[in-house]
Amino acid sequence: MKTTFEYCLKEGLLGVGWRTASNQSTKSWDEYYQEASLKYNNLEVCKYLQKQVSQNDLVWTRDTYGNYYLARVLSGWEYWTTEESQSLDVDISNIFRVEIKQVDLTEVPGKITACFRASRTIQKIADEKASAYSRHLWNTLSGQQVYQLNRSTFSDIFMMLDDEETEDLVFLYLQSNGWYVIPNSRKADTMSFEYVCVSPLSGAMAITQVKTGKTPINRDDYLKFNHQVFLFQANEIYQGGGAPHIEHITRQALLDFLMQSAAWLPKSIKRKMEITDHRT
Repeated sequence: MKTTFEYCLKEGLLGVGWRTASNQSTKSWDEYYQEASLKYNNLEVCKYLQKQVSQNDLVWTRDTYGNYYLARVLSGWEYWTTEESQSLDVDISNIFRVEIKQVDLTEVPGKITACFRASRTIQKIADEKASAYSRHLWNTLSGQQVYQLNRSTFSDIFMMLDDEETEDLVFLYLQSNGWYVIPNSRKADTMSFEYVCVSPLSGAMAITQVKTGKTPINRDDYLKFNHQVFLFQANEIYQGGGAPHIEHITRQALLDFLMQSAAWLPKSIKRKMEITDHRT
């Protein structure tokens, strides 16, 4: 895998395998398919790449060390082999040409990371925010305005942040206010809260719930908890009467924290602040 990825970087390409016996390079899908179907029963991944990947698309990938890369597609599908790829046994032959740039780990949003699944060779990231973020990031990395963004569509920073980034922001906000989050309490199957906090001064415990979009939070759902409760709904959609120990974090409080802390926040959040024109 290491050799394969290094080969892709050197040649400026990304792709998949399914090499044929004759190893003849071609840009004719019919020619390739006729030969490859004699050797392989399933060419769906190659078909997907040939139909779905087009010039100027943006593609995320990562290497065996966990480093992420963003690539701009320069050409459509082609079947391509070289003497070097054969001698190194690099099984990358259904390819598309790219310009590729490494991305700082803190600039990779959670939505992108979540799309890397072992069972998927290539898939479309069907998320408008992820698409806008990728275009903006490419413009920044390349130093050119290759892609246009309609910034009026992305005027709200809390709309741009994905669920995980919003949770992280609340996480950091609470810690800046003297509440330390217990990492082990942050589990995907915890339905009623995201994580548990502790105050080192008093030893008091607190739980936190974070919701984005139009999903409401009902304060009355937290009446059963005896300790402090912090709630954050990105659009301030709350229901129920609550109680004195139930506190909701306002959008303005979190926005103020965001602006004051921009210098050290994850770069993915800073990039989204640029898109929404929330700059310090």
